[in-house]
Amino acid sequence: MTLKGFNEDNGWISVDYAGTWRYGYDFMLDAAQVLLGDFGDDLQRFAKAEIAGGEFINITDKIGKKVRDCEELSKECGVIAVAGISKVMQCPLQVIFYNQTNAVGLDVPVSQMPEDHPARKIFDERKPGYEHTFDCYMDSVEIKAYCADTERRTVERLKKGE
Repeated sequence: MTLKGFNEDNGWISVDYAGTWRYGYDFMLDAAQVLLGDFGDDLQRFAKAEIAGGEFINITDKIGKKVRDCEELSKECGVIAVAGISKVMQCPLQVIFYNQTNAVGLDVPVSQMPEDHPARKIFDERKPGYEHTFDCYMDSVEIKAYCADTERRTVERLKKGE
């Protein structure tokens, strides 16, 4: 993913990313599954909106272990937001996916991190390149989502005997 914009406001950072390719709903579900795997029991919010800028509907209590098994997500929607405590980054974050775009948003409450957290230190000290702190994490979410898509399509082809 490519960093497109960065904003800090009252202890929060918001980072706008552009995915490598324009993506659709399948990618959103796969990427949300990647995040669900990272957050595990520390999932705090899973929400959807019909369109960008629309009202989010919280479906956290309806999400099980597999995103694709959630009845609430069987109908395509425009936006999915997933928030929780990342085991990888060891901090709270929220990722927002926008259907039929390559836009991805990341929100992180930096001020809620312990003062000795490495990412918090980078942001507090404004070390060169600090705005790229989450780039590798976001790249890995994107790559894992595309790998899941490839695996699913390959299994489907094998089942069909292709």
